Amino acid sequence: MNNMTKLRVKIAFMRQYWRLAIHLILKTKHFGVNNQWWSSHPSPVGWSCGQRLWGIVTLLPIWRNYQSMMVRSCLGWIPGDDADALGFSESILGRKHV
Repeated sequence: MNNMTKLRVKIAFMRQYWRLAIHLILKTKHFGVNNQWWSSHPSPVGWSCGQRLWGIVTLLPIWRNYQSMMVRSCLGWIPGDDADALGFSESILGRKHV
């Protein structure tokens, strides 16, 4: 796959899973795919506003959340073909999804 094709795949992924990415990277309480704003049960891993702001300012927690999102994608949180297309499978597992 050339670089332009990889970029197109990543853009298509972002359009499809942007809510999930924001939820996992910023650890929101009510912005996940199955946890909408009107849900009475917030995400148990969600951060408070102060924690999110600190994570954005210091960047390291945000980077760790991004790495966690890549690992979760290889564990079945998104379809295996999407994880393969993004290159997450090869960077985390060292191979494509089975």
